[in-house]
Amino acid sequence: MASRSNRRKARNKRQRHADQTSPAFDVHSEAMAGSWDALAALMEEYGSSNDPVAAVDSALDYAIEQLVKKLQRFDPIRLIEVARLAFLPIAPEGEMPVTADAGAAQLELLALIALAACQESEVGSPTTDPVEVQEMSRFVSEAKDSLVHLLRLTHLRSLAAADPNDKLAVVTLRIQSSEVWVRNSSYPEMIEATNLALLDEDPAVRAALQADLGFDAANALAVLNACHELQVASMNERMNEMRSAMTAAMDGEPAPTSTECVRSAFTSLFEPDAERATVSLEGIVAHSGISKEIAKAVIERFRLDLKAIAAEDVVNDFSAGKNPMRIRPLIVDSRGRVMLAHPALNAVAIRENLEQYLKSSTVWTRYAKHRGDLLESRTRIALSRVLPTAHYRDAFEYYVPANSVEEQNADPSKYTKLVEGDHLAVIDDVAIIVEDKAVALSSLSRGGKTTRIRTDLTGIITKAADQAGRMRDCIERDGGLRTKKQGWVDLKHIREIHTVAVSLDDISTVLTATAELVRAGLLDLGNIPWTVSLHDLEIITELVDRPAEFLLYLRRRRTPDVTVMFSAADELDLFLHFFEAGLWVEPDPAQVRASFPFMPEPTTGQLRRYRSQQPVLLSSRTDALDRWFHGKQRAGTAPAEPKPKMAQCPIVPLVDELHSRNVTGWLSIGATLLSAATPTQHQFARNANDLLDNPSPVGKGRSLAVPVTGSVDPTEGWLLVWATRPPGADLASEVKHLSGYLRAKKGQLGMPRGVVFLYDEPTRELIGAYYDGHVGPLDKALTSSLSYLRPATDLHGRLHPNAKKSPRSKGNSQRTGGK
Repeated sequence: MASRSNRRKARNKRQRHADQTSPAFDVHSEAMAGSWDALAALMEEYGSSNDPVAAVDSALDYAIEQLVKKLQRFDPIRLIEVARLAFLPIAPEGEMPVTADAGAAQLELLALIALAACQESEVGSPTTDPVEVQEMSRFVSEAKDSLVHLLRLTHLRSLAAADPNDKLAVVTLRIQSSEVWVRNSSYPEMIEATNLALLDEDPAVRAALQADLGFDAANALAVLNACHELQVASMNERMNEMRSAMTAAMDGEPAPTSTECVRSAFTSLFEPDAERATVSLEGIVAHSGISKEIAKAVIERFRLDLKAIAAEDVVNDFSAGKNPMRIRPLIVDSRGRVMLAHPALNAVAIRENLEQYLKSSTVWTRYAKHRGDLLESRTRIALSRVLPTAHYRDAFEYYVPANSVEEQNADPSKYTKLVEGDHLAVIDDVAIIVEDKAVALSSLSRGGKTTRIRTDLTGIITKAADQAGRMRDCIERDGGLRTKKQGWVDLKHIREIHTVAVSLDDISTVLTATAELVRAGLLDLGNIPWTVSLHDLEIITELVDRPAEFLLYLRRRRTPDVTVMFSAADELDLFLHFFEAGLWVEPDPAQVRASFPFMPEPTTGQLRRYRSQQPVLLSSRTDALDRWFHGKQRAGTAPAEPKPKMAQCPIVPLVDELHSRNVTGWLSIGATLLSAATPTQHQFARNANDLLDNPSPVGKGRSLAVPVTGSVDPTEGWLLVWATRPPGADLASEVKHLSGYLRAKKGQLGMPRGVVFLYDEPTRELIGAYYDGHVGPLDKALTSSLSYLRPATDLHGRLHPNAKKSPRSKGNSQRTGGK
């Protein structure tokens, strides 16, 4: 009773301490919380209406009407420049701004409404009152909240109009929300490089672009980037003019003149005339170094055309995901001068705009093949970066059952259907199957057309999952693959298979929503691949320091509960959370015991910990990554920030030593060691010393068996054994004895894989690690040895790995879970 009372006091003390501590939010969490609060308030305001959709529509119409009335008096070009300065983050050259509210969506929407309203005013009666100094700045300052309010109303309308019986509704809403709010889910530098490789590396494709459009992808990129850079240069020039005017005033220039100069320079900086807010064709030609004819062709192809659309239609289209700036971001005024609202759409616009042309050209088939080949080669390079010693098979053909009869007979030599696999990477007992999909999400899908969304995602995700799952089934059922060129490939030793679907399209908000894809029927619960974009895969494989980290991420990321418990708009947010905290979901203790019957009944604490888990909405985790990436891009300088790394793990020295020795199973063993909670890893790191510090008084070796049961799947169980060789003992005999013990103990516990870490007592050095992946019946000698093993119930003497204190008992085992 005293012990229970002490635990209660300690728990109450922790609760009091938690109540006194204010939660620490980063800017992204604060912005996210504020957005949800505002949306909740709107739900409460309109939710009581008899027809919430109609009520929201009415509020939207009124808000748009009021906004248009206010902005129609302004020159839209000048207004857009004022909004650019107010909405976009600004940082010194070489530095990355850290902000949760970049304002790109608000800026685009304001620009589209202003341009549409300008078209309407030409047939109406616009106000002729002169615009006062700083009037536009005041309007833009107030308009930002109005624009956010408009976008929240449209989001609320989408929520209210969503069919609760439509299993694809959440996926559709995620796509629409991404189209409205997200710009460049991958780094623009990576997108630009990919675009140039896609559109300009194939001579026939590039020639077709030049012949029919008058330019290639590199020309288009040069014009759009020149426009942005010249706009930035103009802003910096105006800033220098204001600085000079202020310096002159402080140096004693006569007051009337100096005051007027400062006022004029200030106005020019923040409210420039249309001439200084835009860029000329000649300026682009001089800055980019391309010809006038090519620059004109690019401008014509990428110029925005609203086609006399009304302001309310602009808002409706924009909120549905139909953003006309996405593929035509250049704003051209009546004199032919151009401007960009911002440069974030440049890279996306080039690929989607030019692919739109290629689809109707004679080179589309060639382009589609080149696109697929590029994806396969880049995926292979990324995999080789993180798994350099794997045995790879790429773009190979193999046989599968053509019908249910062939499948039931399970005789690979008689399979008649020939199919292709993109990548198969094998390291010891681990196989990673990767399927690439180069098709893109269509504009109809981005605009919220549900039937097209299902078609597109089936082509991008479902087919890749089915194809990867087909290869996995063959390996599991047949123990190998019958390939067309190499014949039979024996894979009976494989104990762990992971499937990956790589997309060329950057649709992170969809690819991270695994649970919703399952709910929509696009993925099967029994066949969940890691769905990831090429650019995210490339970044992740560059961040990973050791292959075992990558395998552990595959294990965690493919766990069905992970994307139920962790929600993120970006794959990199999930990955960086894995680096920080493990991306760990506590399994159901009752199901764990069902999978591993030797486990004790779940404790009250274990059940409470499992039931207390709450879904987590991850905010942006990429600030440090952004600084590292952009520092790396600066030629001739070291990265300004260190590369993000996995949280320090005390077992890493052993993981790295197993890798350096290339012991059998080093990859899967390393991932298993890293999967343990930090206190358990500390215990792992101490196990050898504990045994070596306490040698047997009768001159025999010591051993400690540790079953790893951090999963509800019995095939994922491991048995880790730490053992010592006493002085003078024959190594071969010791290894044979311990290997037999490991296999017998695995058989007793129902564990498919295990390893013995053998240490030498005189030198205290690791002699070797001996892996065992045997499954099935034991031979007679080992079967007879089962009677000499300690019963499985004796494994219950250690504390649960998630306990706060490290295990202290000297029992022969401990359970381990993840973190």
